[in-house]
Amino acid sequence: MTETEEKYLPTEILQKAIVSGQEYGWKRTDFKEVVDKAVEVGLGIIGGQVQFKLPDGTCELYWHKYVTTERKSGENWKDYCQRTKEECLSQFEKLPTDSELIKDGIESFDFLKEKSKTEIPFENYLIFILYFNDLEIELKDV
Repeated sequence: MTETEEKYLPTEILQKAIVSGQEYGWKRTDFKEVVDKAVEVGLGIIGGQVQFKLPDGTCELYWHKYVTTERKSGENWKDYCQRTKEECLSQFEKLPTDSELIKDGIESFDFLKEKSKTEIPFENYLIFILYFNDLEIELKDV
């Protein structure tokens, strides 16, 4: 997990997260709440992508992503956070269904194809990674 998540996101949101390396992901059912809370505490949404995070491997469906545009010149921080929230949620809502993502994952990764022969509940391992931006990081880059 990055310092940004630890520093800003409330415990109840972090407890719902699934750690994937140094990334945090959430279930589809928690995604909107996470984005709402992130913006509420002053985080901008950079974006993220779909992953299958299994105990013995991770498969990233990087082509299924939700990426926001960078902060615009003269855009105040609050407006930036709100805009990135709207951009992220708009793209997220256009993602395929969980069953379509599972099918895509199995077709795209031999690892998942092998796992599918064991009737593994893929929906339990489907997560949606999110990356955030905070004002402190933004000011360091200026």
